[in-house]
Amino acid sequence: WYHYIVGLFDPSHTLPDWGVGAMYKEVAEYTKEGNLWEFLGKNMTFGQKASLYWAFGAGRFWQTAGLFLMGLYIGRKQLFVTSEKHTRFWVKALIISAIAFAPLFQLKELIMASDSELIRQTAGTAFDMWQKFAFTFVLVASFVLLYQRNRFKDFVSNLRYYGKMSLTNYITQSIAGAIIYFPFGLYLAPYCGYTLSLLIGFVLFLLQVQFCKWWLKGHKQGPLESIWHKWTWMCSKK
Repeated sequence: WYHYIVGLFDPSHTLPDWGVGAMYKEVAEYTKEGNLWEFLGKNMTFGQKASLYWAFGAGRFWQTAGLFLMGLYIGRKQLFVTSEKHTRFWVKALIISAIAFAPLFQLKELIMASDSELIRQTAGTAFDMWQKFAFTFVLVASFVLLYQRNRFKDFVSNLRYYGKMSLTNYITQSIAGAIIYFPFGLYLAPYCGYTLSLLIGFVLFLLQVQFCKWWLKGHKQGPLESIWHKWTWMCSKK
């Protein structure tokens, strides 16, 4: 918003250049070479730098922090625990977010149609985040309310295993996707359209769900969740 306001008074004002475009171009080049070890090495160094700079430039860094605090608030208020009071909260959240989504989406579209790159990347980014935030609450509130119905609860019951190992699933899904689509693996990207990619993703998801159910029979947490837990509390006094 600072850059947007300054831009209103100074037409020559520009956003800081993080060089993200050039960085991602370099990432694409070494990815296309198909050298696994070079890909891993550069992705853990240069690739992380490019991702971090993009997160700062696109506002994703602060958005992530805000969503984390929102999740912390919801957890401490125990809003996912079924009660009459919490049901009323989620009904209100669904109504408010559904009403807010339409004007926020239209405002975002109007701003993104501006000829000014500065306006699109500042106010446009903010309204884009807000309309997505509103739609996220439409989805979350709808799911929470539907989950109170036994038929829906039974239908999606296996998702709880997936959620308990979300970090492990996120990382392994990325690894599997890289192996399937990137040049150092099977390199199926040029041959997979949207439909086939959706089917591949669905099959991978089902395999992960089965692995989660098997793993959690003998473990309290997923493998990466357990490591993360130990790292979090490694310096704490017991």
